[in-house]
Amino acid sequence: MDQHEPDDTSPIEHELEVAVSRTRAWDAYVHGLSEWWHPGWTATGSGLDRIEVEQRDGLRIVEHGRDGREVVWGEVIETIPGERFGHTFRLTHEGDATTVLVTFTDLPHGGTRVHLTHSGWNDSNQRGRELHAGWPKLLERYRAYAQHV
Repeated sequence: MDQHEPDDTSPIEHELEVAVSRTRAWDAYVHGLSEWWHPGWTATGSGLDRIEVEQRDGLRIVEHGRDGREVVWGEVIETIPGERFGHTFRLTHEGDATTVLVTFTDLPHGGTRVHLTHSGWNDSNQRGRELHAGWPKLLERYRAYAQHV
């Protein structure tokens, strides 16, 4: 869990091992958002239809509600399949967008190390930081999805 002081602007970092290839781990993270992201931690909640990384409009990450509502979470800023995925993020806070960078590295015994860095915290978005204490729970949901699909 994030153990920082309330006014801390350092990056939030988490790492986990996933017992699948880098390609599978990357695909599960990027294309499986609807499956592993907790629906209660979305703008549409129980009305969530899907979360997608669009392949148009500048590669945005968009939440779609069953009522037709769309919420843009951010824009993809880096994508190297099987290696890196980076995007801006503003779902849970006002002010400047933050940045999420996820890297995927082969483990010597097989599987993949997934490292998430959530950075860009400053005075304009600091109040939303406490909402990101849930990254470990989200990443466990991600691991379960990646390993069992």
